[in-house]
Amino acid sequence: MTAKDRITITIDHDLVEAAEAAVSAGTARSVSDYINSAVRERASRHARSRLWLDQQLAAVRSNGPDAYAAARQRAAAALGISLSDDGTAGSPA
Repeated sequence: MTAKDRITITIDHDLVEAAEAAVSAGTARSVSDYINSAVRERASRHARSRLWLDQQLAAVRSNGPDAYAAARQRAAAALGISLSDDGTAGSPA
């Protein structure tokens, strides 16, 4: 079993109702399980998106440093993220 941390969060009422409905319907073991699954799915989607973006940028890199820098800036603007000087993405802008 994975280690668990207890946290306190505030979420919209309709999302609480959706989680409780999933528990009542038997599609989730608990509200915590429902929310844990949603966060895991989003984290997985983000990781896949980041991998895809890194692969696309690697392909552009062969076109030269100016093309790579321009592609990074366009990607960052489209994703609403800031870029650090070391080439990694930072927090949303």
